Formats: sequence, structure tokens, C-alpha cells
Amino acid sequence: MHNNADGVYAVILAGGKGKRLRPLSTDAKPKPFLSITRDRKTMLRRTVDRVREIVPSRNVYVVANSLHSSLLKKDLPRVYWKNLVLEPVSRNTAPAIALTAGILEKKYGDAVMIVLPADHYIEDEKRFLAFVKKGVRFVKRGEGSIVCLGVEPDFPATGFGYIKTGRSKKGLKEKGVCEVDKFVEKPDLKTAKRYLKDKRYLWNVGTYIFKASAILRLIEEFVPEITRLLISPRPSKKEYGRMPEISIDYAVMERARSIYCIPGSYGWQDVGSFENLIDILRRESREFVLKKGKVLKIL
Repeated sequence: MHNNADGVYAVILAGGKGKRLRPLSTDAKPKPFLSITRDRKTMLRRTVDRVREIVPSRNVYVVANSLHSSLLKKDLPRVYWKNLVLEPVSRNTAPAIALTAGILEKKYGDAVMIVLPADHYIEDEKRFLAFVKKGVRFVKRGEGSIVCLGVEPDFPATGFGYIKTGRSKKGLKEKGVCEVDKFVEKPDLKTAKRYLKDKRYLWNVGTYIFKASAILRLIEEFVPEITRLLISPRPSKKEYGRMPEISIDYAVMERARSIYCIPGSYGWQDVGSFENLIDILRRESREFVLKKGKVLKIL
């Protein structure tokens, strides 16, 4: 089951604040700790269980705010506790990824990282994992240093970032990989409708695959202050608090050259709005309390 899993590590980002789902998501219990599916597992636990199909438990790392360490320990089996990377303060995804890449590189050398958000919904998990495995093979072969996953949009979403893809890359061993032309921020409705018609635009799933060394090199190139401030694998609140609050998309992806994308579709949703959430809860036959378009409670 875990063939070819040596040297591959899953890094699950559970540090987001989930501001768009307040008051359902709070500082004390943010979005990854909500349970929205019929199995009543939290989104974080589902993300961990999903990736365990292709990465052994000992290679699964979870990055979260230290405030949530008791929630994490309640939610995750003991096997993951030693792999918790706790941020003293939340500083968005670039510092979180840099911190974890530094730890993995020190410990394991040439580690391949699969970076996954902890708060997404994926209907066809087997299909999703097949695309992730394709990305891992691509990076391991050294055909490209950074791969992202993109989903073919099925409505003009204004709440997601987009990837504009370039040509399909010729001469690669791995089929179904294309070059990224550029990353595009969340568009307005008119632009989103145009993107939907234009087959080159995909939703950005926020899942990235790269070697720890490659991402550290790019972070050093584009945001050297992150590298400068990351001298210890256990930074103090004061040290980490000086980090720029910047996402990996802004910090690296929008600026780096030769990034590749694997397009696919697997019933992916970023649970980023109450509209999305209500749609998923209905699909999963979960009861909920609704007031003025906001979900106040999931029963």
C-alpha cells in the first residue's frame, strides 16, 4: 500500500482562522476541527486518514497553532503527536511550510512534501489520491521541482484562487501534467464567468508537492526574511511573531518560474463560505441550524 512512500511526507496545514465561517468557526475551535461529513469525523481527521492511504502514519505531519494542541491531541491518534509542528502564533502558510520543510530536511535530507490544507472537502478520495501520487512520481523523478493540483471548475466561483495553465508538457514520462502560466487571485463574477468558458483556468486546490530543499531555496530567494528568522526548529513566540504574515501563493507560487500543474476532478470543495458548507451538509445528510444564511450549529 505504501510502496514508494519512503522519503515522502504529508504536511497538513491546520492553522487557518476560518474567519468566513464565523460564528460557527471560532478562535478556540477553528474550521479544521468542525465535523461536516456523515461519519462525524473532523475535517482535519478526514484529511489525515485520507493521506494515510499513500503515506505511512509516521510520515504524516500536522502544522497548527499551539493554542490548539489539546484539540489536536483529542482528535488525532497518539501516533501523530510526535509529528505535531506547533506555531507559537499564526503567520499564514509560507512561514508554516518553511518551518516544516526545515525540520524535514534536517531529519531526512531529500524529503518530498505533499502539502495539504486541513479544511477541504473531497468527494472522490481515491481519484484525488491518484493525482497526488502522479505529482509525487513527477517530483521524485526530478521532472519539475514544484507541482500543484488544479480542479476543472464547474461554476463561476469568486471565492477560490485560480491557476491559468499553459501547454501540456511534451516529452515527460508523466502524462497529464501541464505548465502553470500564472496564479490568479479570487476574481469578480464577470471574470469568473470568463474563466469558466476558457478551459485553461482551473481552481487552485492548495495542494502542493515539492522537495523540502526546493521550497526552502525558493523561500530564501523571494522572502529571505523568513529564512533569516527561522534559525531554530522550535522558534519562540517573539522570533516567530516577527515572521511576515504571507501565504505560500503570494510568497513563492506567483513569482517562481517553471511550476507544473496536474488537472483533475474529484468533487473538491474549499469549505470557504456558508453557501459551500450548506451544500456539503445537505449532500452528507447532516442536520444544522440556520439563521440569516449562516450555519450556527451542526447537529
